[in-house]
Amino acid sequence: MRISCADFEKEFDQYREHLRKEIHCLIDSVSVLRQISDHTHDYLNEINLAPGFFRVTEAALFSTVIMWADKLLDEKGQRGLFNFLTFVEYNRVWLSTKELQRRRSYADDHWMLKDRKQITSNSINEDRQKLRSLAVLPSIKLRRDKYHGHFDKKYFDDRSLIRVEAEIIWGDIETAVDAMSSILNNYSSDFDGSFFSWNAPNDLRRLLDFARRGSEKTD
Repeated sequence: MRISCADFEKEFDQYREHLRKEIHCLIDSVSVLRQISDHTHDYLNEINLAPGFFRVTEAALFSTVIMWADKLLDEKGQRGLFNFLTFVEYNRVWLSTKELQRRRSYADDHWMLKDRKQITSNSINEDRQKLRSLAVLPSIKLRRDKYHGHFDKKYFDDRSLIRVEAEIIWGDIETAVDAMSSILNNYSSDFDGSFFSWNAPNDLRRLLDFARRGSEKTD
């Protein structure tokens, strides 16, 4: 349902910020999980200084990745990327180039206004299709429905089945994250010219290096 411009601006700003935080939670979880996975071989001795901690952390982060990706990509969810796109679709009149210019008091020749494509139902549907076609989506849904969100007897009794039938590939997860962050940034730019930085933590190796040097000093 279309709402007034003032109500739209308030709701968009809040919705955008909440989605930014949730997407960042997913990005951070994926980053740390991958660091643990990548360093299991080259820093095995250091990780084995606290194997229980890393084992629990890895399992918890993997569940977080599955659940957060599912929530963000749930087409029937009350919040998430699909609901956000519906909100935008009903109120796209307030995301016109003219409204962007008004919000930021841009001059007529400002670079942000040049060659700007208008948001249409077709362009929004293209974003929906981009999310629906993500290669990792079926695996996320199966894992959420059959193990991480609820225990299914088939997969509970044979854990190897879910690894085969719902394979998770790093590249597919990263493609999904890129799609989500790009869509939010695109509409954020249409709203007030703002873009988010999606820097993820990348400091586990430094910690493991400290552990290695400390271990060498005690040998």
